[in-house]
This record gives sequence, structure tokens and C-alpha cells, in this order.
Amino acid sequence: METGNVDLMLDQIGASECHEASEELARYLHAGLPATRQLLAAFLNDLNNECLIRWGPRGERGQGGRPPISSR
Repeated sequence: METGNVDLMLDQIGASECHEASEELARYLHAGLPATRQLLAAFLNDLNNECLIRWGPRGERGQGGRPPISSR
């Protein structure tokens, strides 16, 4: 793999700039990962609820999640 562009960029950046950039990236990751986990958990919960509505609690297609039929 050719890394000429990366090598050129690294030559232009000093060690202190690299260190600052890595610390900034670490702060973003530290802040972003919990939010990402919460978003993924919410998505999976929504997906699970959708599956229950379509397939039912035991995977039986048809009646899962439907409201009961009223006897009017």
C-alpha cells in the first residue's frame, strides 16, 4: 500500500500537534461512545418491539401485538 500522502502529512505535523490531536480525539470518543451506546440500545429496543408486533412474543406470526377484538 502506498503511504506517500500520509507520510507527507506526518512530516508537516510536529509531535506536539500529534499529541494534541490524539488527546482531542480521545475526548470526542469518550463523550461520543456512551451516546452511541444509548442510541444503539434505543434502536434495538424499537426493533425488538417491531418484531413483537409482527411476529408475537413466541415468534408466531399473526396475533402478536394486535389489539383484542371487541365483542360489540
